[in-house]
Amino acid sequence: MKYIVIALAVMLLVSCSSISDFPTIDDPQLELTSIKHQYADELANIHVGDYIDFVAKQFPKMFIASDNMKNTIYEFNYQQQYLLVANNSDQTKTYTQTLRFYFINQKLAHWQVK
Repeated sequence: MKYIVIALAVMLLVSCSSISDFPTIDDPQLELTSIKHQYADELANIHVGDYIDFVAKQFPKMFIASDNMKNTIYEFNYQQQYLLVANNSDQTKTYTQTLRFYFINQKLAHWQVK
């Protein structure tokens, strides 16, 4: 019985180590989830003229990218890990998309994906 338990534990460990949680893809820009799609609900809630505090509630992890007296730029990053089909190793890569929010006098002027 002891050997059966050990064999099952070893098989479990081997099977878990070979399973990848990351997608294997050819082109991350085409095959991974876009930041606009992932955060569609949050983006639908913000509008030109909204204050920084309101936008920060929708994107609590946004950070200041640039700040001067009148204009402020905040950014929010969305990262996904993946494996390339063409890459023979199991080395993961990270695809980063950035939402950039432009504020003038504390009010949202526009946003865009960078």
